[in-house]
Amino acid sequence: MEYRIKISDFAKLTGSTLKTVIYYHKIGLLQEPERSPVGYRLYGPAELSRMRLIKRLKSLGLDLNHIKEILGDSQSTTTLREVLQSLRTELLSEKKSLEERVAKIDTLLNEDKVLMNEDSFGSPSFQMISEILGPDQIEKYIQTCPALFDQQRKLYGILDDFQWGEDYRGNFRALAEYFKEHPEQYQISLDYGVRLAKLAQLPEDAPEVEALARESAEFIKSIPQLREMLCNQPGIKKPLESLYNNIVSNIISPAQMKHMQLLQQYLNS
Repeated sequence: MEYRIKISDFAKLTGSTLKTVIYYHKIGLLQEPERSPVGYRLYGPAELSRMRLIKRLKSLGLDLNHIKEILGDSQSTTTLREVLQSLRTELLSEKKSLEERVAKIDTLLNEDKVLMNEDSFGSPSFQMISEILGPDQIEKYIQTCPALFDQQRKLYGILDDFQWGEDYRGNFRALAEYFKEHPEQYQISLDYGVRLAKLAQLPEDAPEVEALARESAEFIKSIPQLREMLCNQPGIKKPLESLYNNIVSNIISPAQMKHMQLLQQYLNS
C-alpha cells in the first residue's frame, strides 16, 4: 500500500508552509489529494513530484499563474521538455524586450544632452515607417529635408501618445509600404517635402501656401492608391482638433498649418 503523509509533514518535507500549500490548492496549482476516513489530506509521490516541479519553475522566475498555465492540471501529460521549451521561448521574448529597452536607454545616454521631454523617447509609428522604408530611403529623407524629418518625427510622437479617436497606424503602414514599392513617387513626395519645409519661413497668407496645397492634392488624387489612403480621411474630430492644433503649434508654423488645412480641403473636394 502506498504510504501517504499529512499536510503538516508535506509542508515540512517540501520546505513550504501550511498557508502556502492550502493556497496552492485554492488556486488549482495543487489538486486536492485523497483524504483519510476522518478527513485529513493525505499526500503521496504524485503530490511531491508536482510540488518539486512547482518549486523548480519558481526558481526560474515564473509566477504562480504562469506556472499553472504551463503545467495544466495534475493529470496533464505535458513533459518536462515541453515545459522547458515553453519557458525558453518566454524568456527569449523577455530578453529581446529587455535588450530593446536597454538599446533605447543607451541611445538617450549617448546624446549630448538628455532632456526629460516628450520627444526624448521616439515614436513607435515613426519607427515602424522607418523600418518599412529601409535605411536607404530614410537616409534620402534626412538628406533631402532634415527639418521636415525632425518635424514629422515629433508629430508622429504626439499622435502615438494620445488617443485621438482614430487608428492611424494602419494607414501609416500602408503609405510606407506603397512608397517602398514606388521609389519614383517617394522622390516626388520628398520634393514636395522640401517645399513644405520652406513654408516655415513664410507668412500663412503667402501665395506659395495655397499653390503647394493644390499641387500636392492633385498629385495625390492622380494616384489611385494614394487617393484611397489619403482622400476623405476623417482626421481628428472636434473639440480634439483645436487641442491638437494647439499642442503642435510649436512644431508646425502658421503657414504649414494653413497648408495642412487647405490640403485636406482640396482632397475632400
